[in-house]
Amino acid sequence: MLVILNYCDIFVVKCGQGSTDDELSPTCVSSLLGIQIEAVAAGLWHTVCISADGDVYAFGGNQFGQLGTGADQAETLPRLLESPNLENVHVKSLSCGARHTAVITEDGKVFCWGWNKYGQLGLGDVIDRNIPSQVSIEGCVPKNVACGWWHTVLLAESPT
Repeated sequence: MLVILNYCDIFVVKCGQGSTDDELSPTCVSSLLGIQIEAVAAGLWHTVCISADGDVYAFGGNQFGQLGTGADQAETLPRLLESPNLENVHVKSLSCGARHTAVITEDGKVFCWGWNKYGQLGLGDVIDRNIPSQVSIEGCVPKNVACGWWHTVLLAESPT
């Protein structure tokens, strides 16, 4: 069960309750009941979760495509990402920056999306993406990812 522990801003819909009301105490994200959530990450205005099945759910603000839905409208309830790039893929870890998201799949692929003003998506340009886009990682095996405000760090090891 996913429970939001902190205050959620009235102007941002990152709590996943289906409204923009303030939440001042822990609140269950009831639309995710029955789905085993394995990991969660929060950005400045958005939240992303991974289920035990490796599915990605996103909700909150989406001004820069940080939810990965292919659009720019906010989502007040968790939305399953149905991107062709994540089809038949099991996501195992994730991180949210202020306005971007990064995930690592079970088979060692890295996908990023959202705000890219400083090249933080690792795609070789500064174009924002509103769908998961694969990052070219050669000669290493991704182990963990961490997003900051303007950057993303990938922990990787050399293959044996």
